[in-house]
Amino acid sequence: MRRVYLDNAATTPLLPEVKDFLCRSLDVFGNPSSPHGAGEEARELLELARENVASLLDVSPSEIVFNSGATEGNNTVLRSVLSRKSRGNVVISSIEHKSVSAVARELARSGISVREAIVSKEGMVELEHLESLIDGDTLLVSVMSVSNEFGTVQPVREIAELCREKGVPFHTDAVQAIGKVRLSLEEVGYATFSGHKFHAPKGVGFMYLKEGMFIKPLLLGGGQERGLRSGTENLHSILAMAKALELIYKDFEKNTERLRQLRDSFERLLEEKIPGVRIVGKHARRNPSISAVVFPRRTGWEIVERLSREGVFCSSGSACSSGEVIPNEHLLKMGYSEEEATRMVRFSFGLLNTEEDVFSAVDRILKIL
Repeated sequence: MRRVYLDNAATTPLLPEVKDFLCRSLDVFGNPSSPHGAGEEARELLELARENVASLLDVSPSEIVFNSGATEGNNTVLRSVLSRKSRGNVVISSIEHKSVSAVARELARSGISVREAIVSKEGMVELEHLESLIDGDTLLVSVMSVSNEFGTVQPVREIAELCREKGVPFHTDAVQAIGKVRLSLEEVGYATFSGHKFHAPKGVGFMYLKEGMFIKPLLLGGGQERGLRSGTENLHSILAMAKALELIYKDFEKNTERLRQLRDSFERLLEEKIPGVRIVGKHARRNPSISAVVFPRRTGWEIVERLSREGVFCSSGSACSSGEVIPNEHLLKMGYSEEEATRMVRFSFGLLNTEEDVFSAVDRILKIL
């Protein structure tokens, strides 16, 4: 049976060119911090990768800090900014990834209050409500660029400008945006990224720290990354990550249009063949690769399980504990019913998917329904 992988929002396979590049890079074994020739060779490649990443995002190389990914980056940013004062508040959206929301709530135990901006049924942060939450005690606003569950593109530029006007630092988790929507970091203070979301290896990522923004290192040690993230750099993965970005941005419009065509074809077939199916955020601006589908019957958990047995891999918007299906908390906050919030399945496309994958997935979905 041919396997169809439609969980690219969770992680992506390496592009063939990236895999080849990664294998070749293994010959560079030096530690970038070593003063000898092997270390110098490694250091030069590391800084070249930093320059390449920075140029693609139109920022300065000094504003790029390599790390293990967005979970580390999100923790670093939130803990840094919120450590400066023992009282105040942080404003987040109600659909943030747990690496933001869980950290904010943990810090709330020490006196920082967490305020959640309302998100509409289409999956969009309501700007007016978010603005009403910001006051003189706001220490940070953190809103993801693109929802990892629904693919909706948030009004990051408007939020960043609002934060600038109010003198409040702004952070965005841009994991699901990079390589799929055009990013502008001009007014952003902090942004976080993971390589494995854009066909690079797992366990590598980077932070964007706007010049002059405060950061308190999460990891102390040898002082790598200008003292902002200690630990020997994961050189081979960093080089492969920079290569993946280079390949994606080289044909950015072509790549994003291809993803959009796959997603739209998939959704069109589902709507034609399954009465009552609903696409979350269909009328909002979305990342072209993510389709969050609320089915008219069966739980998302059950659909994912059955599809896995049929060789189609996707993810559920709900969880299962002791045989009980738990509704997706973000859908509930957006105004969906408990029943609807148990029936969502996320399908996400990558650059290695084909039109054949779309037809095959839809056929197997119809089979299990």
